[in-house]
Amino acid sequence: MRAISFCCLVIMTALLLGGCLSIGYGDPEVDLALFTSLRVATFNVRGPANPPPNDQKSREPRIRKIIEDNRFDLFGVQEAFREEQTAHIEAMPGYARIDGGNKAFKGWSRRDSIFYRTDRLEVLDQGIFMLSEKPDSPGSKGWDCAEARLAVWAKFEDKVTGKIFYLYNTHLDHAGKLAKLNGAALIVSHAEKNAAGCPVILTGDFNSTPRSKVYAHVSSRLKDAAKISETPAAGPDITFQAFGKSRPWYVDYIFVSSGINVLSHRIIDTLVDGQYPSDHFPVMAELILE
Repeated sequence: MRAISFCCLVIMTALLLGGCLSIGYGDPEVDLALFTSLRVATFNVRGPANPPPNDQKSREPRIRKIIEDNRFDLFGVQEAFREEQTAHIEAMPGYARIDGGNKAFKGWSRRDSIFYRTDRLEVLDQGIFMLSEKPDSPGSKGWDCAEARLAVWAKFEDKVTGKIFYLYNTHLDHAGKLAKLNGAALIVSHAEKNAAGCPVILTGDFNSTPRSKVYAHVSSRLKDAAKISETPAAGPDITFQAFGKSRPWYVDYIFVSSGINVLSHRIIDTLVDGQYPSDHFPVMAELILE
């Protein structure tokens, strides 16, 4: 709580004096939310596998524009297989990347990195584990996985509110039904034990629709931010669109635990100069920690 009284007081005083903020009687929480809400997102940035105009280099400025325009405070990415896929985001002013902090997982951890605004959040702890029967074994494949999958987590303190919370980020397997279900169960179980009552946010590409067993399991333990948003969820009802060339799916989610209120939820279907930033639309939720 050390930062809230000073930071919020300075910002609010400046805005009040400048005539930019008016606080009405009986409505203070709405105005306070302007300063205390967190913009959290999940963004599958697509591996470097496509020809122009959807190759990695062409899409990098589009990806950055989405991040800048929507002012993400904290977001998880998926499919960041190569250094250049995260380097251009790390170079953005005010952002830093974490990948679990375990050197044994080098070569694996980057793909599901977490990015955060350094002026807003402080990292207190972090970790990584494989979605397998041997979660501490780097590169281990679990159950019927087509590819090795993992989860990265971090413990944060909000420098504005002093609130402490956890974020988990993942990308479940695209093929193995058992791997998806068991992987999701492993993440939720890990988060419940690790967070020990602190609020938890789970972001990722779950390769599972809202009618799947995976979604049913996760949503029985956490809440889909889209379903509990105080304002109607915005955007299309799809998140995967394969650059507009394939059957669309809804597979990317933000889940939250108790202790977190969702002010808004949006699937960002913005094109940049008429082109897709990725084959997935990013998903963003504006959250308030109680």
